[in-house]
Amino acid sequence: MKICMRILVAIMVFYPLVLTAEDKASAEDTPGLGEMEFQNSCAVCHGAQGKGDGVMADSRQKKPSDLTVLTKNNHGHFPFTEVYRVIDGSPRVGVHGTREMPVWGDRYRNEAGQYDADAYTYSRGLMLELLMYIMSLQEE
Repeated sequence: MKICMRILVAIMVFYPLVLTAEDKASAEDTPGLGEMEFQNSCAVCHGAQGKGDGVMADSRQKKPSDLTVLTKNNHGHFPFTEVYRVIDGSPRVGVHGTREMPVWGDRYRNEAGQYDADAYTYSRGLMLELLMYIMSLQEE
């Protein structure tokens, strides 16, 4: 497993260096893993832009959060740990209200088996990618 992680890190470090200008432009147009996961799993409730206006938003007891104002509502600091816990389904999710939102951490850990991946590494990586994407949605 350590070898796989080293290979992954090496690819992440050196891949941008070998891209041509055309490849870079194409890569920038391609959604990242975090964005793809957001659109596949979160946008139905939180909306494509993260504003809380997804197609299922009205069917929820509590309106989904506007994810674009998390930093603004937290005195200019992105609440990284709190958002991570909400996604993971950790016990301390009081700010999110009831557990109406699916526990994505469980799904990611179960999904890891399909790829013969370490459940902890796979789920944590996917949650971190998702968090990085949500951080990119923050309004000034």
